[in-house]
Amino acid sequence: MKTADAQPELRHEIRLPGDPASVSCARSEVRRLLGNEHPAVEDAVLVTSELVTNAIKHSGCQAGDSIGFTLAATDNVVRVEVHDPGSTSAEPHLRLEPNAEDGRGLLIVDEISTEWGIREHDDGPGRTVWCALRFPYAPDGSSVPEAISE
Repeated sequence: MKTADAQPELRHEIRLPGDPASVSCARSEVRRLLGNEHPAVEDAVLVTSELVTNAIKHSGCQAGDSIGFTLAATDNVVRVEVHDPGSTSAEPHLRLEPNAEDGRGLLIVDEISTEWGIREHDDGPGRTVWCALRFPYAPDGSSVPEAISE
């Protein structure tokens, strides 16, 4: 259940260049921030990799553009947000074609995360794709940090 009072114990936001090397950088940031012993680190690294890759490949990023990456964690939930320039030709969606050779990033995010969504930016172009991961031992009523950036 979402609650407005779920304040993150950890909150970190960075800007990354809109190029493929940023995927590795974002994964490293997750490991650095959460630590290798964190119970959700592997899932957080995987969803981060998928969301950052999608932002770079499918958002219309041009040379010189950047994407935003935000990680927030409470005592039992990790929230990942990726902010991109947006694309007028495509919106993030689950790709369910069984013979596709790629395009399963959001399907992976959907399977791993407790919840995920898309937020279009009201103040200009771009969107945020986010997901929340509950730790394996978190009770069902755990609070998910609300949107951490606009």
